[in-house]
Amino acid sequence: MEYQIEVQENLFEVKLSEKITFSDLDGFREIVRRMMDSHSERNIIDLSDVHFIDSAGLGMLLLARDEISHTPANLTLKSPNGQVQRMFSVACFDKMFNIEKA
Repeated sequence: MEYQIEVQENLFEVKLSEKITFSDLDGFREIVRRMMDSHSERNIIDLSDVHFIDSAGLGMLLLARDEISHTPANLTLKSPNGQVQRMFSVACFDKMFNIEKA
């Protein structure tokens, strides 16, 4: 997993790329820590460049959702496509997350 973070006033956006698997857990925890430290009202995880996610990757997104749920902020998953979108459909992520389509 590669990522780029952009923080603006009240907006934290991270653009992930490649794949999200169990081996990315430490890096993803760091992203969530930085997200929480930013105290942004809006938090976006851009998945448009992610071509693969496994069940551990889905769990990481749930981890981010759970952390944000303890704050007044919101979390949006942006532009899942291909295999990622199919995994979201199977896991009913549309019922658990705000998902913004491209």
